[in-house]
Amino acid sequence: MFESDIPVDTLEQLLLTDEAEISRRRFHQAQTLRLLEAAQVPSMDGSRSMTEWVASRLDVGPDTARHLLRLSRGMERTETASELASGMISFERAAAEARLSELGASPETVTNSRGLDLSGLWRLIARHRRISRAEEHRTFSERYLALQPNLDVSSWRLWGQLPGADGAVVERALHARGDALESLPEARGSVSERNADALTSLCLDSLTGVAEEVDTQAPEPPSAQITVFVEASLAAASDGEAGLEVAAGPRIGLEALGEWLCNGRVDFTLIQGGVPLGVGRNSRVIPPRLRRYVTFRDGGCVIEGCGSRYRLQAHHVLPFSEGGKTEADNLITLCWHHHHVVIHGYGYRIDPESPPGRRRFLRADRGP
Repeated sequence: MFESDIPVDTLEQLLLTDEAEISRRRFHQAQTLRLLEAAQVPSMDGSRSMTEWVASRLDVGPDTARHLLRLSRGMERTETASELASGMISFERAAAEARLSELGASPETVTNSRGLDLSGLWRLIARHRRISRAEEHRTFSERYLALQPNLDVSSWRLWGQLPGADGAVVERALHARGDALESLPEARGSVSERNADALTSLCLDSLTGVAEEVDTQAPEPPSAQITVFVEASLAAASDGEAGLEVAAGPRIGLEALGEWLCNGRVDFTLIQGGVPLGVGRNSRVIPPRLRRYVTFRDGGCVIEGCGSRYRLQAHHVLPFSEGGKTEADNLITLCWHHHHVVIHGYGYRIDPESPPGRRRFLRADRGP
């Protein structure tokens, strides 16, 4: 039936015809549900509510079940039902209009809502919905933020719930910080990825007290210190991809270790068969004086087009692991985003042929 030579207009009409049929079927379901609810079927089957019963019997989500019930209960109070029965409006719009009527909106308001798309219609519904003080207190008391590491603490999951106003504050803060962080156009990432980077950035500020704009002449901002335990046999057999673990913290990979070596003080403890073979000195790969000189020399992030001076960090052009020397000629200044996200997150490298004040990146899958 569906051949490639069918005109687009015909395909579109088929789609609309199917949607109209869905609307008519949903209307019949809503009619049937009125009778079933009058018969109190949930109590017969041990369901806690009619919504639960509908969701289980029709194998639909709770939102779809609620929409069907709302239509079944409001049929005599709105003209929406007849238009749904004729296929003139979609099931989702009919459910939204029923909800608007349920909240006390006038028939004229419901009619005028046809000029809105579904997002606009639900915003209109939100304006009509009352929020009692008891509901506000309940929503506030149900706030939470959960953080759960995986079994080897190599990644974390975050989820939670906030009251509306608090959630809006968090969203605005994350978007503002995400917009302030520079990125490569091809490595811009999704909104969710930017939110993750923004949250990490804001938490770093909270822990170290570093302002968004850092004075290059000011004392060096405090840097973190970690102890890394290296299980020698695992590290040797995997080229360092296994056997690295932070004390009382997560397992880490080579990229994370490389970033710590750039920014923080690191203690190494080598372990063989559960026995410590030696403890390394507390050290910085890049001495503070050299780091300050490089920051002063560059005056900010040297990536072409980036004007950020947020959390300026020194970085080896030729990686230290590949023989790059810790000397001024092999060091450049990067902002936190280009260093943490682009270099050590996405795996990009600095193009050694790019000019010192207009550095560019090489993709992770592309050699110099």
